[in-house]
Amino acid sequence: MKVYKTRNSKYIVYLPDDVIRQFGLKEDDEVQFLKYNDSSFLFARKASAAGSFKPLNLTLGEINVLKRLDTLRYADRTVANVSKLLNEQEKKTLQSLIDKKAVYLSKAKGSYGIVAAVYDKFLMRKKPGAAPLPPKKVMIEQPPRPVPPPPKIEKNENVLRLEKDGYIVLPTETEASSLSLALEDSIRTGKVLGIRAFNKKFYIVLRAFFDKNSGKVLKELREGPKKVDELVKSTGLDEDGIRAMLYLLSEQGDVSERRKDVFTLI
Repeated sequence: MKVYKTRNSKYIVYLPDDVIRQFGLKEDDEVQFLKYNDSSFLFARKASAAGSFKPLNLTLGEINVLKRLDTLRYADRTVANVSKLLNEQEKKTLQSLIDKKAVYLSKAKGSYGIVAAVYDKFLMRKKPGAAPLPPKKVMIEQPPRPVPPPPKIEKNENVLRLEKDGYIVLPTETEASSLSLALEDSIRTGKVLGIRAFNKKFYIVLRAFFDKNSGKVLKELREGPKKVDELVKSTGLDEDGIRAMLYLLSEQGDVSERRKDVFTLI
């Protein structure tokens, strides 16, 4: 982009063609710059009264890929760098985000960008904070009272279960969102995986658990299609743990559910 000064001391920003096409900009459209930090701004198309961005329902896997992209600076989000960062399933998920117009590849810069409205909704969620304390009234003739240490914050119960078992199954989106917020850094770095299954339950798995045990499941399936309860007996793992790995392997394209609770290699 280039900046030009007009005769009346105003400035004009010239945008590359691929940016104009990505945003679908037309003459007289309004755009805005949103402050991101002290040295950066986000460029976005200004929403109309009705809202110009259609809400997206992203899966937990798609949100995870967005967060992994966000670990790289924009200039470093090249095709080569992103290819090294993501596994095969995450690359498919990235293509899904591009198809949904949540992510785009700048032809001019050769870098992946995240659409501003998607970034605001899924990556800039404000975390709840404590209300400010009212000012204390201190008598001049008395020394100030010592400030007690802050209370110890205990871990989320679901986080403890996940760390203990290596996986957890959550029935509601509210619980899944709460856990996702608590594990934001681990999800961003790929240490925690998750998927919403067809039964509408959320299966969250530690990558260490998945890497350790998914090979056992694949070994059993090489002998032919297996029922979930058969895999439980042959591997010695709990049913929920087996289902969590099967659903993740299915999303990666390694297995498929031939019929209800019967899985086979692809």
